[in-house]
Amino acid sequence: MFEKIKPRFNKNLALVILVPCVIILIILIIHYQTVAREKAKLVEGVEVLTALESRDLYTMEEKIDFMKRKTVDSGNYSDLFGNAVVFGDSIAEGLGLYGFLSPTSLVAVRGKSTENSIEDVPSLVNLAPRNVFFELGLNDISHPYSTLESYLSHYEKLIDSTRLQLPNTQVYICSIFPVTDEALKKNPEFSQIETYNAALAEMAKRKNVHYIDTYTFLKNNPQYHEQDGIHVIREFYPLWMDTLVNNSSLKNLL
Repeated sequence: MFEKIKPRFNKNLALVILVPCVIILIILIIHYQTVAREKAKLVEGVEVLTALESRDLYTMEEKIDFMKRKTVDSGNYSDLFGNAVVFGDSIAEGLGLYGFLSPTSLVAVRGKSTENSIEDVPSLVNLAPRNVFFELGLNDISHPYSTLESYLSHYEKLIDSTRLQLPNTQVYICSIFPVTDEALKKNPEFSQIETYNAALAEMAKRKNVHYIDTYTFLKNNPQYHEQDGIHVIREFYPLWMDTLVNNSSLKNLL
């Protein structure tokens, strides 16, 4: 009979097998730890980046708001009225003559009334503003053949024409400016201004457009009138601009 031979444990073979396994295990552990650290850094980086972006955005918004306030405070309204147009007569024309608004924010000519302003609507349409402020009335009142009824009729046609061609434009109607007592003595027809303004406010309500009271402040502060008692001095224009801004969607830009 043959003797059963017991297998010998080969230490060298075990080492050859075990060492690579240990090395692979160590590599896997190191890789896992590295991935975990990188993931933690990534999460931390995202949190930091988000915080920085929020801070920078807030800072930028603050800077923009500050610049806009600085623009208004310095009397430079061109940027603020970049998407707006003031449409009117010689008083509105002063906004350009004194440098408060650029030509792209004005459709204003001396002597204009609601009747002859309809011919200027194409100029307004070409500018395509988001907001338009109408300032008309003194020349209508002073015209010998003009009446309150004709004034309102022409104004409504002006509004309708504007809305038809600029359906997304917000329309604002400014009240007729007052004149001084001295000017009223020379031109008694201006005694109708308050009557016209009352009718103008009612018309604005009926047409569903915005009405802005630009009468009261100047009435209470006649020192801002020119010597003729009808036109206004340079110092009045920032006050008028502020009134338009504070009573329109432009205030959202501040």
